[in-house]
Amino acid sequence: MATDYDVILIGGGINGAAAAAALTRQGYRILLLEQNDFASGTTAASTKLIHGGLRYLQAGNARLVHESLQARERLLRRRPHLVRPIPFLFPVYQDDPRPAPYVRGSLYLYDLISPRKVSPGHRSLARRELERLEPALSAEDLAAAYLYYDAQILIPERLCIEYIAEARKAGADARNYCTVDFILVNDGVASGVDYHDVISGRRHHADAHMIVNAAGPWVDAVLKATGEPLRPRLGPTKGSHLVLDLQGRGPGHAVVANAHADGRHIFVIPWLDHHILGTTDVRFAGDPRSAATEDWEVEYLVSEASRLLPGIGIDRSGILYAYSGVRPLPYRPREALEKGIPSRHHLIDHKREGVAGLFSIVGGRLASAERTAEAVVKAARRVIGAPPRSGRPRALPAHEPVRMPFLSPDARDHLARLYGPVAADVAGLAAAEPDLAEPISPVHPDIGAQVAYAVDREAARTVGDVLLRRTAVGLTHDQGRAAAARVAAIMGDRLGWGETQRRAAVREYERELRQRFTLMASAPSPAAAKALPQHA
Repeated sequence: MATDYDVILIGGGINGAAAAAALTRQGYRILLLEQNDFASGTTAASTKLIHGGLRYLQAGNARLVHESLQARERLLRRRPHLVRPIPFLFPVYQDDPRPAPYVRGSLYLYDLISPRKVSPGHRSLARRELERLEPALSAEDLAAAYLYYDAQILIPERLCIEYIAEARKAGADARNYCTVDFILVNDGVASGVDYHDVISGRRHHADAHMIVNAAGPWVDAVLKATGEPLRPRLGPTKGSHLVLDLQGRGPGHAVVANAHADGRHIFVIPWLDHHILGTTDVRFAGDPRSAATEDWEVEYLVSEASRLLPGIGIDRSGILYAYSGVRPLPYRPREALEKGIPSRHHLIDHKREGVAGLFSIVGGRLASAERTAEAVVKAARRVIGAPPRSGRPRALPAHEPVRMPFLSPDARDHLARLYGPVAADVAGLAAAEPDLAEPISPVHPDIGAQVAYAVDREAARTVGDVLLRRTAVGLTHDQGRAAAARVAAIMGDRLGWGETQRRAAVREYERELRQRFTLMASAPSPAAAKALPQHA
């Protein structure tokens, strides 16, 4: 028997999640389907920044930068537990393609078009001050240096999970590990989907007045599920990053500079207990699941970082792992791609191609997801009309201050920074079951209650869901291997797994690590992560 919805969203990345939250706030009945886990695609493979895009401003797209900066400031105010200001150092050298006056002017405009900034504006640095702030940074042929602020999101997957949690509280039906097999088109109107649960194998059908394809790099694959001659929309590119374990020797500030080889911006960013080095940007035409970091990308990034930070001695031995993601950009001519000209999100109405009620989201970034969601809401009002019921959320009681005397100070601080206003809900599970107050790993502050919360409230169905997307345990040090068995045991208690299933869940986690990351360092860092760091 079919279930009726107002809108079916296909894709549980940042765009689909933000749209689900926005639509349910308006009162629409929503079904969100994600073929893997929520936030497991492009969202998880980002540079972990919420930024306006300084290089986009330099490419002449001031409107895009203004919109992104507005979104950055909203997130800094609304979700300070996830998004926080981070200082960037920008050294400019004599042979850089953009001279110092040009960079200074760009930074001035960057501040000018950022409304009601949370953080200070940029300022110039004298050579001596730069050497004091980051003595490892190259000062050879230095023309100028600047300090400016952007924003970092330590775990973008959690932003996506929060959007979905808000949508589910408001009545949305959000399902991960559900693959859409067919989009039904009757008399030129998209009217529903057939889909199946990847884990259980069960098949389902759902009808809706409107279908939104928010599948990211799989947008074109979803369009094929209509059986209609819809033209491809993507011109995807692959971006690769290296996660460096520099044993405490890395820069304390984020550093951005022009790459010597091609003039692109190179980032070295403090992240958790490590540093992210990125990024590349090359055309990609394969299966997004197969995107992997190539050896030339490693060589390019390491070479640029070692030139930029000669005082650290960055080489391949400091790489913990590499990761790659596919950016679902609209198709662009080669010359536009090479110039780094960005594209805003596009909400495509396929009615012009003969399929009414079907829309696709192409492009967009972490910072623009809420604006994309607003466009989806406007489209829903055009197609469906005003929702049949009020979507205004009922007033909820204010959260009490997080008081968790039964947890260590490290665990309390960690929960507050990771979960914000719902930290007390996570801690409540540990109060009810004292065993859940214990850490799940000797090198992380995360506790068993987070695993239980991920299963009970956040739809976690695999060990990787917990360690890679509900927490950051699998992203640092030993990639969560020391925690995997404990996580499988807690999940098993809640999901009814036997011992065989628990062992299989741990093996599956190892397989997922090999699939998602290029693992390069064999030994875990000796440093213990006591809490997520805060950047001034």
